[in-house]
Amino acid sequence: MLKTLKNVFLFLGMLLLGAAVTAAQDAPVLTPFTDEVFGVQGLTPEGWTRIQAGVYARGSGARDVVLLAVQSAPLSSDALMTALLPQFGLSAAPESTGRLESPALEWHLYQFSVTQAGITLEVDLALAEQTGTTYIVLVQSGEGERETLAESVFFPVVESIQPLIEDTSALPYGVEEVAFESGTITLAGTLTLPPGGGPHPAVVLLTGSGPQDRDEQVAGFRVFRVIADALTRRGIAVLRFDDRGVGASTGDWASADLSAFADDARAAIHYLGLREDIDAEQIGVLGHSIGGALTAILGADPASGAAFLISMAGPGVDGRETLLEQNRVLLTQQGASSAQIDSQIAFLQAALPQIEARDWDAYKQLLHDTLVEQWDLLSEEQRAASGVSSAEEFAEAVGANGLASVSNEEFISLLSYDPAPDWEKTRVPVLALYGEFDLQVPPSPHAPALEAAFAAGGNADATVVIIAGANHLFQHTATGAIEEYSQLPPEFTADFLPTIADWILERVMVATP
Repeated sequence: MLKTLKNVFLFLGMLLLGAAVTAAQDAPVLTPFTDEVFGVQGLTPEGWTRIQAGVYARGSGARDVVLLAVQSAPLSSDALMTALLPQFGLSAAPESTGRLESPALEWHLYQFSVTQAGITLEVDLALAEQTGTTYIVLVQSGEGERETLAESVFFPVVESIQPLIEDTSALPYGVEEVAFESGTITLAGTLTLPPGGGPHPAVVLLTGSGPQDRDEQVAGFRVFRVIADALTRRGIAVLRFDDRGVGASTGDWASADLSAFADDARAAIHYLGLREDIDAEQIGVLGHSIGGALTAILGADPASGAAFLISMAGPGVDGRETLLEQNRVLLTQQGASSAQIDSQIAFLQAALPQIEARDWDAYKQLLHDTLVEQWDLLSEEQRAASGVSSAEEFAEAVGANGLASVSNEEFISLLSYDPAPDWEKTRVPVLALYGEFDLQVPPSPHAPALEAAFAAGGNADATVVIIAGANHLFQHTATGAIEEYSQLPPEFTADFLPTIADWILERVMVATP
């Protein structure tokens, strides 16, 4: 939540590591692979190590920088390229070197070099867009290896990649691709339906921060797909849909604020309520992270049509306090010094008014000046790990994506939003869940704030549950660290899904098949 993690491009951050190895190696043997996380299949080099979802390393040593990334994102190719540029230290998209038509996709090809701290890396990149999803193949190499790796790995892998067609025929429930209107935009999603004609109770799933697809894929974990599967198997229909401007949905995500996303949720409830196989009196909403803030907005609106609400790691205090506390907790967990934490908090306190005023020139100057000052607070080890050698280089590298991460309307509108008054007005049943080791929306101060709001509003059917051993995605964890998300199994703690399903089934009537 709040711009600390996105569900895109897990290879980013793996680039520019180590010192380049250029010694010649035998051409690898390519073997078939299937990646259900990113919905692709094709070939990858035999013996290369899968270090994250969709990322493969040739060597196990820190000196070998050769990497292969094969992934997908629910964005247009232009939007994906824009998101990639700061990660590569590029101010503009490189010119395409050509096109390649594979049996399944039409690819646009790019080549460029990246130099930091005296190390030059060569990058071959291919992008292919199809039905709202962009597929990506990237090979990173040291100087002198590009031509060999292009011939033996890059082009053969690109030609082999094809979208994975999901087989739903064996599922014990129905799967339907749906679309519905929210004002002038069309939202596309997947509705999973229990056996029989219903009418079924239903849940609408609302994603967290950033442009998200219907599965809310984060660090290789398809959070909403797993929730939908579990609930539908227990007799509850589930609607999950792509955010505005993502996947098969129209519209523009970056220009939509919390109010607009709440309207999309209302449209989803309304759509379900018109279906004969859905019980219009038993439609609830589950929102994750910022989606939890949307559940509060719906709860305060008796006309929303929501019969019950589940806030999954949703904020309990206003956006400013959430952001400040989040930064304190994350920096502490990462071992930052008290001086570094104080500097970051002071920066945020000065920056937030500029962000809300959309004074981007002032914000960029403040960000630059702060990063220059923070260079002096870094340890020698931290400076070495940064990949740069001066304060100005540090400010340029770290601040490259600074404006893009805060200039969208979702983030700006969240800063001034306090969910407590809306929770006080909520009269329908509420379940609020927090992970014990969540560092993005930690149980304190959020859980006590929700309990106080429920008590003040007199809601007798409002429950706050802290899931033991869980992180922000409700995976089992020992630390809650964001860097750990992609290293953990893509599954929930043992308590999470039963807690949700049992709570819902105590409040709805499941249709008999």
